[in-house]
Amino acid sequence: MQPVTESKIEQLPSSAKAVFSLLGDGKPRTLNEMVGSVSFSPRTIRNALNRLKECGLIVAKFNFRDARKPLYQLKIA
Repeated sequence: MQPVTESKIEQLPSSAKAVFSLLGDGKPRTLNEMVGSVSFSPRTIRNALNRLKECGLIVAKFNFRDARKPLYQLKIA
C-alpha cells in the first residue's frame, strides 16, 4: 500500500506536481519566485498552490519581508 501523500500527488495535474517538486528542497518561496522557476503562468501556479493546500501538502506562511506575498512551503508531517 502506498503512503497517502504519494496517492494524493499522483492525482494532481502536472502543474501541481511541478510546484510540489520545486518546493521539495524545503526552501519557502513566493509565487513570483516560483514563476521564474517553472514554465507555467502565474495563474496556473496559483491554481496549483490552491490544489496543494486543499490536499494538505503545503502551507502558506507569513512573509515578514513583504506581507503582501505569502511564502509557500511543504507541510512537515
